[in-house]
Amino acid sequence: MAVMLGLGLWGLDRGTMWRDESATYQMARRTLPQIRDALGTVDAVHGLYYLLMHPLLALHPSEVTMRLPSVLAAVAATALVAALGCRLARPRVGLWAGLLYATTPVVTHYAQEGRSYALVAAGAAWATYLLVGAAGLAVGAATGGVTGAAAGGAPGAATADRPAARPGPGAGGGAGAGPGAVSRAAGLAGAPGPAVGPAGAAGPAGEAASGPGAASADRPAAGRGAARADRPAVGPGAGAGPGVASRGAGPAGEAASGPGATPADRLAPGQAPMPGPGAGSRAAGEAGRAAPGRRVRSAVLVRGGMPRVARWAASAPGPERVASGAGWRWAAYGGVVAVTALLHVFAVLVLAAHALTLLVSRAPRRVWWGWGSAAAGALAAVVPLAVLARRQSGQIAWIRHPTPGRLWAVVEEFAGPSALVLALNLLLIAVAVVRPRWRSLTAVALPLFCVPPVLLFALALHRPCFHERYLLFALAGIPLLAAAGVDRLAGAGADWLARVVAARRVEVEADRSAGAVADRLARAVVGRLARAVEPPARVVAARRTRVRVDRRSGAVAGRLARVVARCRADVRVDRLAGVVTDRRRAVVGRRRAVVVAAGVLVVGCGFVWQLPLHQREREPLSRQDDLAALAAAVGRLTRPGEPVLYDPPKERRIAIAYPRPLAGLRDIALGTPGPASGTLYGVDVGRAELLRRLGGARSAWVIAADEPETRRAKATVLTGRFQLAYSLCLPGIRLEHYVRAAAART
Repeated sequence: MAVMLGLGLWGLDRGTMWRDESATYQMARRTLPQIRDALGTVDAVHGLYYLLMHPLLALHPSEVTMRLPSVLAAVAATALVAALGCRLARPRVGLWAGLLYATTPVVTHYAQEGRSYALVAAGAAWATYLLVGAAGLAVGAATGGVTGAAAGGAPGAATADRPAARPGPGAGGGAGAGPGAVSRAAGLAGAPGPAVGPAGAAGPAGEAASGPGAASADRPAAGRGAARADRPAVGPGAGAGPGVASRGAGPAGEAASGPGATPADRLAPGQAPMPGPGAGSRAAGEAGRAAPGRRVRSAVLVRGGMPRVARWAASAPGPERVASGAGWRWAAYGGVVAVTALLHVFAVLVLAAHALTLLVSRAPRRVWWGWGSAAAGALAAVVPLAVLARRQSGQIAWIRHPTPGRLWAVVEEFAGPSALVLALNLLLIAVAVVRPRWRSLTAVALPLFCVPPVLLFALALHRPCFHERYLLFALAGIPLLAAAGVDRLAGAGADWLARVVAARRVEVEADRSAGAVADRLARAVVGRLARAVEPPARVVAARRTRVRVDRRSGAVAGRLARVVARCRADVRVDRLAGVVTDRRRAVVGRRRAVVVAAGVLVVGCGFVWQLPLHQREREPLSRQDDLAALAAAVGRLTRPGEPVLYDPPKERRIAIAYPRPLAGLRDIALGTPGPASGTLYGVDVGRAELLRRLGGARSAWVIAADEPETRRAKATVLTGRFQLAYSLCLPGIRLEHYVRAAAART
């Protein structure tokens, strides 16, 4: 938002208006009855925009004031695009999409223009955001992901950026939690505590998997597959290490077991099960359960004691929440679509894009019913405007029938226009569409970008009306798809790196295991040799001494020693688990920060590459004409009191926008001014009246449109009585000076 606000305010005062802005300037400054009368004959499609601008220009009529609403609307559109990226994918996708939208040259072009197109783009983005919330499209958006699943915080747990490593040698098929990890009860209301991997969720029957190298509840697994305190388990097949959190009680409420846990068959009547030192809290099955091989989001701990994915799942609108608030959501959606279409009638094409989104997303019948009701209400509000606009279609008679090249021109304008940026954007869009990582985002963004241009092109084949500024609201789909493509590439790179690291870890673990076996074998051989050479008498004496010591120590001392040793081991394992978790959190945080910063840097490089285009948009000649320069030029060449004719009447916009340089000239052909006649530029007098008014004039100026197809009615009236003295071509107009024929001969 800050970037868009800065770019919008940069060079906002160009010192001039162009012809469409002059129409906004003069219409919004009229009284409300005058605006109503004028809309019956001209510019009905911009009527609501003129009414919104009326109180603003009444406070302070200036070019900057007229353009400020467009700047603020562009800021709002940027925020909505970023919010769509966050809701349909992840925060970094939203950040990249918002930056891409804000730095697109065509966005800044219309953000600094006193017309309704930036407001229409913001309205369409708002309607799309409301559609996503009302239809629940953000739920389960990730491809292959799980809604609300808690990801493992231990080494070897699968994350969105790093999939699970290949199976290790340990027993068990699920992803193993790291040493000393304690379950976090990763349900939607997750209890505080360290994170646990996907295998930490409660199984269907409530199996407990804890203890040193435990593979099942009734038989601990031992040997090479068991994870040790100093060797974190790697890969989905690695067994849970000592102190690992229990899988949690199942539906029947079985107690989670661990080292030292009180068995169920040894409990006294009425005694509650006592978990051991390594047992963790019960994991909630709703969000903690994950199928083997399924990709889940990283459960890096955040402030508040809940994994990010659990917070995301808790905040995501579930089916019950969506159904409970569906009424007002659809009402708000229909109202926003109606207001947006009243700002410009072609914005109603966003409904077709949203319909395709629901079709691709396989929306249920209740969603179609809500959307259909909202769309019907919006169409009912827009139909009268569409009928009136059809009667005024002569205003866009200058638009020609489009060719297929016009569609490509729209793509270049929206996704470029620089060739390098265009190619990069198209590549990222292809990556996002061919291999979508966020299906809901693709289902929303792709129809928004494709459907309105295609429909308007088809309509323009019957009645010419195709122009890229009418489709500005469809541009929001491009940055969303491009950001999703960047995220897909970043995820693929992270996956490849994670596989390389996991393979290296497996090799290191194999080397460590081989070394441990060699050490044990060497110690066994040395021990046997020592016993073979030891004198028999010394051996017998030593054995008798050990027997006497064992008898004197007693069973209680032995049990106490074992409990103390086990507690010390658990403390060491817990400390090790905390260190591993902190290191993993720091590594994942740094990796995400690097990925986000790299994406921002790429967008910044694209902006710098297209900086000359942005600078050109701030120049007076960036628009079709420069009315301030034309008025100043005419004022220098004319003298006060001379008659002037505007041919056709629309060229009177120069004097309306900048009246001071032309204040001394007499508009000799004007019959009724625009506000009184209900037109934009007034009504001219007839031929006879014009000749009568020119009766005593020795010369006259003609400001004519420099357009070959324009009919020169007033020049025809002057022919015969006046002669052309000289003509001057200015940008967009021709300034001609006529003198009376008799005066020219003398």
